[in-house]
Amino acid sequence: MNKISKFTSRNSWIWSFVGSALLLVIISLISDNGFSVKTLFMNITLASFTFLLGISEMLVITSGDGAIDLSIPYIVTLCAYLSANWLKGSTTAAGVFIIIGVCVLIGLANGIINVFLHVHAMIGTLAVGYILFTIVLVYSKSATVQPSAALTKFAQTQFGGFSIITILCLIFLAAMTVIMYRTRFGKNIHAMGQGHHIAYLAGINVSKMMIIVFIASSVIAGITGVLLGAYVNGSFQSMGDAYQMKAIAATLVGGTIVSGGKSSVLGTFGGAIMLTLLGTMITITGLSSGWQKLIEGAVIILILIAADPVKKKH
Repeated sequence: MNKISKFTSRNSWIWSFVGSALLLVIISLISDNGFSVKTLFMNITLASFTFLLGISEMLVITSGDGAIDLSIPYIVTLCAYLSANWLKGSTTAAGVFIIIGVCVLIGLANGIINVFLHVHAMIGTLAVGYILFTIVLVYSKSATVQPSAALTKFAQTQFGGFSIITILCLIFLAAMTVIMYRTRFGKNIHAMGQGHHIAYLAGINVSKMMIIVFIASSVIAGITGVLLGAYVNGSFQSMGDAYQMKAIAATLVGGTIVSGGKSSVLGTFGGAIMLTLLGTMITITGLSSGWQKLIEGAVIILILIAADPVKKKH
């Protein structure tokens, strides 16, 4: 038992996959048609969007100081609209630069507000998010909501049952694993999570790193918005709202410590799958979406309570 306890404490990501496996069993039992491989692949595809946004949150949360990015769902919505209007025909190349540029500016704004104006990240990013939402309200009145057929076809492409979205996410998962645990950039983020003052004394440019982290978070969220808009073949004003809680929950369920300093890329992927399967189970039982949000909130609270001893030890 001691060996198992040590393994699970060092590899907290495993619980998200255990939870996913249990949900698969439950869904198979309560569903009239069982649970097919095709349905599993569909759930993994839907979980891929949550995973990408979970990584956005993971970067910010791991950097410590209680940081969190609440502008993410608004970035998703804005970039979905931008992609529908710019990523088509002769404007595609310009559209790529515009969308990435917008995301960089949003991340830069979040970073400056947090680092130089000393506004807590939760408040600063939420304020930026409200500004973005206002822009979406104005922009959506005259903007095209449907992406180009080519972009939609790309996002809905499948290879052997796996969607291109899932494949891209697996590649991204591998890349982020290397970045977070094998590069100086990733190690600096984890060091900052131990305490910004300590990281500063260790020679890390904390202000610069925080701004880079917010920019990276915004760019990932923006790309996710493009892919999501293409996958569902449309954009709407509340497009990113459902991912606010899911992104945070997937990160925490996956083993990232809310106080910073410890992350889990693989666990975030497992957490995203777990939450998606949870939503599927609730849908099968006929409960409303309100119940899904309630249960997701309860899951976050339970994870925070369970992680408290780990934080103290950490």
